[in-house]
Amino acid sequence: MDEMEVDSQIQPQGDPTDQSEPLPGYSQIRNVAGGYVFEVSDIDKLKRFLCLGTELGYYKANSIHRKFSRSEVQAIDRLIQLGRGRDVVKCIKDVSVLNRACKQNPTLYALAVCARSNDLSTKHAAYSVLNDVCRIPTHLFQFIKYCEEMSGHESGWGRAHRKAISQWYTHFSEANGNGHKNPLKLAYLVTKFRRRFKWSHKDVIRLAHVRSRNKAIRMTLQYALGKTVEDADSTMSTEASEVRNFLMAVHNAKHCHLEKDEDKLCEYIVLHKLSWEHVPNQFLKYSAKVWKTLFRLMPMTAMIRNLGKMTSLDIHKGKPEADFWVSLVETRLRDDVQLASARIHPLTLLIAMNHYKQGAQRNHKIEWTPIHRITEALKNAFIRNTRIIQPKGRKYLMAISVGENMQKSICGSTITAGEAAAAMVYSTIQTEDVEVILFTNKIEEALTTKINRGEDLQSIVQKIYQRPPETESKYTKQDLSVAFKWAAEGRKKFDAIMVFTDSITSCGFIHPAEALKQYTQYMAIPDYRFVVVAMTSDKYSVAAPDSVHNLDVVGFDTMTPGIIMEFVENSQQRHIENRDIILHADEDLFIDIH
Repeated sequence: MDEMEVDSQIQPQGDPTDQSEPLPGYSQIRNVAGGYVFEVSDIDKLKRFLCLGTELGYYKANSIHRKFSRSEVQAIDRLIQLGRGRDVVKCIKDVSVLNRACKQNPTLYALAVCARSNDLSTKHAAYSVLNDVCRIPTHLFQFIKYCEEMSGHESGWGRAHRKAISQWYTHFSEANGNGHKNPLKLAYLVTKFRRRFKWSHKDVIRLAHVRSRNKAIRMTLQYALGKTVEDADSTMSTEASEVRNFLMAVHNAKHCHLEKDEDKLCEYIVLHKLSWEHVPNQFLKYSAKVWKTLFRLMPMTAMIRNLGKMTSLDIHKGKPEADFWVSLVETRLRDDVQLASARIHPLTLLIAMNHYKQGAQRNHKIEWTPIHRITEALKNAFIRNTRIIQPKGRKYLMAISVGENMQKSICGSTITAGEAAAAMVYSTIQTEDVEVILFTNKIEEALTTKINRGEDLQSIVQKIYQRPPETESKYTKQDLSVAFKWAAEGRKKFDAIMVFTDSITSCGFIHPAEALKQYTQYMAIPDYRFVVVAMTSDKYSVAAPDSVHNLDVVGFDTMTPGIIMEFVENSQQRHIENRDIILHADEDLFIDIH
């Protein structure tokens, strides 16, 4: 087949002076760069709000305490008016329980909107999932805060609200899926998260009129209200006795003094599995011994998150036993079973490594001198974690734009969008056949980048950044159809095409959706996967929304790689049950003694 025949397979559309025309049969609007894109449905806007905190589809880093408004969730109101309130609540629950959101705040705000809805079906559905979405008191307090803001001058504590809040406390006396009751978990949560968002358990318990016939639950409520906990007696059940012992340990730990009670506090931590929130601040600031004790019990994710703090206390250097603690960190990070059970994606380890190497928190309140062995342990864990995925025998094309926004940090982390794209290439190329191109707005400028399986991450990053981004206008434009034109011209067949861009697109002479359609027909590829990842996010969708072969990803976080690979591989493999991961920044693991 000659060159003319190849070019004829992907026909240009529209007048070049007008960029392009909307595709026939599709609902499209024009974006800031002149390209026609798909308008997002209300249910997709809801998902974007839940995941990113805005219907417009962009993630604003460091916005954990940002104040939301009803104007930002108009999609929810429209869906409720259409009688789809239960669908909204189901979506909220799924996003929260499956941990698909960067932060829990938007999920809680959306749930509060449904709970304050005038539609009774939506309201009842919202309160019915409260225990699933509000897994810790921080979530509960924030939900109450949002409900109060929406109530205006009214109290907001109606019968349905009081009943749902009360059941959040009392449901710990009910048997779980394993047939066990767990009042001790309530004691752990109530003492760990005592006050958030100007709300305390004392305030909430009184307003919701929380009562329980279960003695173990009742003791925790008494403790939260500042009352004296019931004395132990011969009639007290085992679960009530465990709760009482735990509450007394928390009380005694709170009154420990740095000068004389360090050993006693460490004993409480070990015997009752106390977390750092149960430990007085003076010990957290100055006691390396207490941190060593906490370190032994830390889940994998918590350990990785606190490496900087522990290093700042010289646990990992300068003392005779320091080598033991460094070796312990290395041993845990070499444990692929723990890493797999914690479901820590390689990108998380990469971000942790870069953060640790910086030697300071973002606010510089805590600074440390990085230990080379720990940095190398994180690096090696990242490398090994990319190689435990079983190869699927697929051929990938990974197209990376060189837009200016690709050099911005993602999700407020220490790595840029371009570095994250490089990490995706690195992790994929370990097991699959991958070709990489860099592109802007012209097919003749698409640059093939040869990347070998043995190359390290830094080498891949340098190759991606070897081409400076265009900066001729306010918006750097990328024509996403370039990837398909390039593949068609080279007569290359791919099972999966991934495009990583800053999402400011200009369709040029042909829309990406139409170019993809023509490419797959030309190359006779009936079963393919196309993923567009708008790394810095935009408010529009580029991939055709009506195809099971397409995935449109808005923004990029530590969950994104797993979602992409599951979609591409269509894997039926079950996830390892997660007993070790911290789901959100303010959430911690309760160790179930049963």
